[in-house]
Amino acid sequence: MRSLSWYIKRASVMHPREVFHRIGEHVVLARLRREHRFGETRPKEVERPNDFQFCTETSDQLPALSWNFDPTDDRIHQLLQGQWSALGFPWKWEPDSHLWSRAPDTGKAWPSIFFGSIPYHAGNPFGDIRVAWEPSRLQQLVSLALLVRQDAAHAEQAIGLLENILASWIAANPPLTGIHYVSAMECALRLIAACHAVDLVRMRLRTQERTQTNLLQLVASHAPLIAKRLSLYSSAGNHTIAEGCGLVYAGTLFPEFSGASEWKSIGMRILAQESARQILPDGGGIEQALGYQLFIIDLLGLVQALLEHHAESVPATIANAVRKGRAFLIAFGDSPNNLPSISDKDGGYALSRHLRISWDGVADRSVAKITFPDSGYTILRGRSSSPFRLVLDHGTLGMPPCFGHGHADALSIILYFGEQDIFIDPGTYTYSGDPRWRGYFRGTQAHNTVIVDRLDQAVQETAFLWSQPFHSSLSHQHVTPEGVITVIANHDGYKSRLGVTHWRAVIYEPAGRWLIWDYLSGSGSHDLELNWHLAVEPKTTPNGYILKCDDGLLHLLIEGGKTTLHRGETNPISGWRSRQYGMKEPISTLCTTFSGTLPHEFVTQIQLDGVGPPDNLLTTLSFFLEFVHETQAH
Repeated sequence: MRSLSWYIKRASVMHPREVFHRIGEHVVLARLRREHRFGETRPKEVERPNDFQFCTETSDQLPALSWNFDPTDDRIHQLLQGQWSALGFPWKWEPDSHLWSRAPDTGKAWPSIFFGSIPYHAGNPFGDIRVAWEPSRLQQLVSLALLVRQDAAHAEQAIGLLENILASWIAANPPLTGIHYVSAMECALRLIAACHAVDLVRMRLRTQERTQTNLLQLVASHAPLIAKRLSLYSSAGNHTIAEGCGLVYAGTLFPEFSGASEWKSIGMRILAQESARQILPDGGGIEQALGYQLFIIDLLGLVQALLEHHAESVPATIANAVRKGRAFLIAFGDSPNNLPSISDKDGGYALSRHLRISWDGVADRSVAKITFPDSGYTILRGRSSSPFRLVLDHGTLGMPPCFGHGHADALSIILYFGEQDIFIDPGTYTYSGDPRWRGYFRGTQAHNTVIVDRLDQAVQETAFLWSQPFHSSLSHQHVTPEGVITVIANHDGYKSRLGVTHWRAVIYEPAGRWLIWDYLSGSGSHDLELNWHLAVEPKTTPNGYILKCDDGLLHLLIEGGKTTLHRGETNPISGWRSRQYGMKEPISTLCTTFSGTLPHEFVTQIQLDGVGPPDNLLTTLSFFLEFVHETQAH
């Protein structure tokens, strides 16, 4: 059970209309509880698959999509054995009715009772519910269907397994029973995946009537529940987009259901509204989380393709969001696999890890600087013997009023050299696990920025709620004809609590040199800590550190305090990264500390081997300081 304190904090960010909505949610839950108690009333339509066009058509009812599916022999073997990663934890399908309620991370059994009675938040006795949900998204069925289309030698085995997994899930998860009905978003993603999987192999099904009936049962139990339990008001985020997409899929593909028209109407209204709100004018996402940005752009792209396939008009807000969102994502990476892990990321996909619907172009890598003013990112690109790429985060904390998926990472930097990560964002690790780890990975200390008096730049209230959010701004940017790039930004996350403002300047010189200047303005005595989280191992030298990279050596010098190296420490936590949700590993973190009176500055220099220090360092630092003083004076 959640504490009274949690409810008070959560209610504090609600509009009065939302309070009434939440009361209504409890009324809906009570009705569903009664429905569950008195047994399932299955729609008669599901027993007559021949009445549904989706089941009788011989042509594909879903659009052809762009995939990157080239499995190795080992991966094919794993798929055919029913093996699937549950966010890093092993999972294997077997004809066991208890499989779907068994927690992959703990081995414990989640209760098979009315979903609204299951304690699933942090501190529950069963495990991380996000891990348990992953196999039940049924996205492994899409992989099996792609294998059927690509590999004739394994097609029959893959089809049989696909049909058996779907039948197993339906048998083990009666409507409203168990953890897989807790989240309306999970229901929507499951519905979408099952539809695509069956559509991809529609002419190859071995037990056609059974499989079609199972699919109809899934749609009939999921779509009405989604429509009744939408994520709205302060909860409206990526969940809402997924729920809207699920309703559009159900209403478009199965118009024969009595509620189909209403499902589609609700879904289209939600998507038209939320696509305009959640995708900012520059294409970035309001949640400030690149993983979820990809998630919702893929979902919106799927709906756009679905409507076009059925010769229906696509609302302009959806089409514009898809176009802008794709351009934004492509600027950060060449594929979904190399997007930086900025803010929360749980490793989930809209449909499949193999989907490439949002990667239909290539960004212009010759542009030295690109700024996204609405979402608050600047990407700097430099080319020496190997290309550098630096991402400066000067955006907001996330989506108000909860800022749930945001991290306290104002002015954080991510640096790449060639194809290699140098300064990294350590990731997410967990949502509902140990609160200490949740707090660390989303906190300021876990990011490449400065933490003051051991406080985050905003206040963590709960695992998905922040208060006292910071404001960041890009104050100056300039590119010279010679290719020297300068940007200056600041944030006020410590202003109201400590009277401290953090300024950060970044300069790139084409010879292969970076200068990062951190200036903490204010007064009084404070404890400052500058962290650099590294993807490569540093070697200590008399003049700083050497980073041995694939494309050569980098020299790193940090001035302004005492620097110590931390790796895999737990008391206090320091020196960790999470490449994948639920998994963590030690990394090297360089921590430079200073205790004393403000103002204070740190200077970090990174340069290619053979490139000397800048000749005009003092002049550059004087310019930065003068700029800050003039800006603050106005």
